[in-house]
Amino acid sequence: MNILIAIVSLMAASAASAHESLAPHAHPHPISMLPDVETLGVAALVLAIGVIAYTYVRRG
Repeated sequence: MNILIAIVSLMAASAASAHESLAPHAHPHPISMLPDVETLGVAALVLAIGVIAYTYVRRG
């Protein structure tokens, strides 16, 4: 009986240790939170305009 329990325990442990990211899976992944190229371009443009405006106001 102890051998049977040991074998069943080993099979259950090996099945539970397989993470689903290691095997192909069908669920869709969420949208990336990283900004795309257009967002970075607009942010750089806004930052550049802000720096120019700041230096213009600072010089008086």
